[in-house]
Amino acid sequence: MTTEPLDAAAPSTRPASGAHALVRGASRWLGIAAVLAMLVIMVREILGRTLFNLPTTWATEYSGYLVVAITFLGAAAAQLAGAHIRVTLWLDHLAPTRRERVEASIAWAALLLYNIVGWRVVDFVHSEFAAGTLDWGIDSTPMWVPQSIMAVGCLGWTLALAIQAMAHRRATAARRLAAALVIWLPVLALHAITLGWLPLKLSAAHGVWLLAGSTLLASVLHSGGRSAIGLLAVLVPPALAFAASAGAPLALKGLVLVLGMFYLMFAGLGVAHVMSLLAILGLMAWLPVPLLRVLGERSWNATNSFEMSAIPMFVLMGALLVKSEVSGEMFHAMRVLFGRVRGGLAYAAIGAAGLFAAVSGSSLATAATMGKVAGPHMQADGYDRRLAYGVLAAGGTLGIMIPPSIAMIVYGSLASVPISQLFVAGIIPGLTLMLLFALLTWLWLLRYPKAAPTGRSYTLSEKFSASKGTLPFVALMALVLGSLYAGWATPTEAGALGALAALVLCQLRGALSRQVVVEALEEAALVTSFLLVIAAGVSQLSYVMDSQNMAASLVQSIGELGLSGPFLMAMIVTLYLVLGMFVESMSMVLMTLPVMLPLIQAVGWDPLWFGVVLVLMVEIGLITPPVGMILFILEGVSDGKANLRDISVGALPFVAIMLLAAALFYAVPSLVTWLPGLMARP
Repeated sequence: MTTEPLDAAAPSTRPASGAHALVRGASRWLGIAAVLAMLVIMVREILGRTLFNLPTTWATEYSGYLVVAITFLGAAAAQLAGAHIRVTLWLDHLAPTRRERVEASIAWAALLLYNIVGWRVVDFVHSEFAAGTLDWGIDSTPMWVPQSIMAVGCLGWTLALAIQAMAHRRATAARRLAAALVIWLPVLALHAITLGWLPLKLSAAHGVWLLAGSTLLASVLHSGGRSAIGLLAVLVPPALAFAASAGAPLALKGLVLVLGMFYLMFAGLGVAHVMSLLAILGLMAWLPVPLLRVLGERSWNATNSFEMSAIPMFVLMGALLVKSEVSGEMFHAMRVLFGRVRGGLAYAAIGAAGLFAAVSGSSLATAATMGKVAGPHMQADGYDRRLAYGVLAAGGTLGIMIPPSIAMIVYGSLASVPISQLFVAGIIPGLTLMLLFALLTWLWLLRYPKAAPTGRSYTLSEKFSASKGTLPFVALMALVLGSLYAGWATPTEAGALGALAALVLCQLRGALSRQVVVEALEEAALVTSFLLVIAAGVSQLSYVMDSQNMAASLVQSIGELGLSGPFLMAMIVTLYLVLGMFVESMSMVLMTLPVMLPLIQAVGWDPLWFGVVLVLMVEIGLITPPVGMILFILEGVSDGKANLRDISVGALPFVAIMLLAAALFYAVPSLVTWLPGLMARP
């Protein structure tokens, strides 16, 4: 899987146009401004409350609005930067010219999809305005005001998709103008009807058909018949399957949903696009009346969340920490600590990855940083490539197990499990994984002693001096986790404190500049946007699943089978192993939770315990070929010194160790639940 821009594989594509630069620039700066505003609000709240006993009455409310702003206002920039997650397994094997045509069809399909979503979002906002809905907060904000941000963001997203759709073929000015008119005139007419500016009535189904017809015609006018055929090839098969299954048994509908999901993902549509498109097909085909306004309502409910506001803060903290380049000193400290032990650099990489994970919250950032810092040293010292990059791959996965963890924030927000408890629950499993990784490394070297050399010994004075490299990480851990566990700060506030501390660290190390700050803010905006638009799409699809009673029926069916706990656990692990081979980790969490949460509740499993096990399954997906993101990251940062095959082979023994850890956590659940229970006692 790759996340390159849709036109990255097309060498004949025209250079970025003025419209491209304008839309991406506006979206980028709006996303950056929203992240910065959230940081300022959180820091003001913490300082005002702790130093002056002046807490605000609006920080929580406005932070939720800013999550919506980051998600939707930043979506266009994420689209044009290629940050939205999608599966490109078969696309990567196409010739450039053929891939360009396929990408054009995908872009037209996505444009149709978000013209529909944007239309219904405007309808939702207009209905809230007409009803005079007010926020529950003390300020009683009229809801249509922050909800309009979502509508503006959807407009920017459709503009970005239109730019991409029209970037795949050199067309004359007349053809481009004709295609633009065919696209946008129906869209403007539908918005005018929705807002009451045109005295016409049009059903939701007729509006969808109008947009579908105009998009198909525009693709023909601009890109020719092949693009239109490709567009139909993407959309028609799942649409026909949904229509044919309208009166079918629930099991067949579930099969259509799953097969449609994989078909669209492997066709190259972004994961967020797939979720929303399946929701639209389900609403159109399976409900007596297509309640498409749900698309706007669910998008708002999924993103207007104070809990989710922790995501941009922790991403910002991790990005600034990477910019400070303090990780090199931390790795050196670990290297000196293990001294002359054979394979000392491998053990040092595991320890350094654990420390970095404890402040970054991101496995991808952990893997990239350790790959850049430790990889060259291990290569220079003559380590076997498979051992070296297997260790780095496994160490990278610790980023979402050892708190803070973005995956835990997402799970806790959706499963209504306190995020602070999840963070505590991840400590012992994270340390256990580090010990198991070290044990496997020791066994590897016991079997193949030439896979790594012995190191040199260091004096106590050298070890003491080098240990200073760990101090910034220890201080950040104490600040972030200490403020969180002591109850002084919410997860979002703790992330903001960490980001502020990382900013100070950059300044102390002379690494702070305007460009560094802007790039870190941009990374926080893009990551938050592409994660939460998936959450919005999943929420839309969940409405369809709930309307069909799918999750409850699945739970009932599994209950009737009378499966034992170990067998059910094995089934779940197998499911995530298979998904992890093809689907990006956070997408996997968001896609499966609507089904998994009712299931674990029915069998009586602790949602806190399951959250940690789920994160472990996601970790395995990060290093499972062929889609394991960490594998690609390590290949990219190896400067050609390691290929994907060697990295994958080296990671496989660590996959087995992580499966062993899953069995251990199932057999001894107190490894997960003991520490949260201990801290919860008065």
